[in-house]
Amino acid sequence: MATALKSNVGAGGKNNPDDVFALKSRLITLGFDFIAFNQIMDAGTIQAIKLFQTIKSGKNTIVGDGLVDPGQDTHKWLDAANAPRWQMMPQGTPAEGFFNVELTELGDHHDFGTSWMAQTIREVAATYLRDYLSSHPKAALLTINDVSLPKGGNTPDHAGHEAGLACDCRLPLNDGTTPPGTTFHSAKYDRAATRAMLIALRSNPLFSRAFFNDPVLMAEGLCGHAAQHDNHVHFEIKPPARQD
Repeated sequence: MATALKSNVGAGGKNNPDDVFALKSRLITLGFDFIAFNQIMDAGTIQAIKLFQTIKSGKNTIVGDGLVDPGQDTHKWLDAANAPRWQMMPQGTPAEGFFNVELTELGDHHDFGTSWMAQTIREVAATYLRDYLSSHPKAALLTINDVSLPKGGNTPDHAGHEAGLACDCRLPLNDGTTPPGTTFHSAKYDRAATRAMLIALRSNPLFSRAFFNDPVLMAEGLCGHAAQHDNHVHFEIKPPARQD
């Protein structure tokens, strides 16, 4: 159903109560349900608009003006058939080829992201399972860690990870585990499994880029260098083509 807007809503908008209500209804339907459901434009809703604008722009730090103009790009993305939804990331199982360790860490809350990321994780894990785990059953599952905070936005733990389009993965050991703190210098680090994970990632249509400092895998063109990325793979995705 189209989100009917007669005038602009958000930061500096006309904010007709009916338009505000329609916008909030749509955002909540898409999982941005941390905003107040009423006819009042408030700071929380403006932040949700900015988060949505950041997502549809494919950025990993918050951008956007917080304003929705009728018929323009943000409005079109809100009504797109493949509009991004905000959700908790999937748990995963051995049968799916991945496990989300972040959901077990109750003191950490980078559990949320876009439906696009959730789909990518499932698809990448299925590829890794088919192409590697099926012939190496003792290898580690793809192990997901931080994505984004419950409301997105700035996180002191990362430069980025603000819009549910970036995900960290723990490194595997050759005993099939993925303990925290593993680096590519670790004696039991499983480079072959990591290579297979990166190949699976790069085959996904939404894959954008990956950072991990293993010099062998960088030389193979599978990842790039970034500070403080000796102990995990960081990958990012891009928006799909909008389906109107």
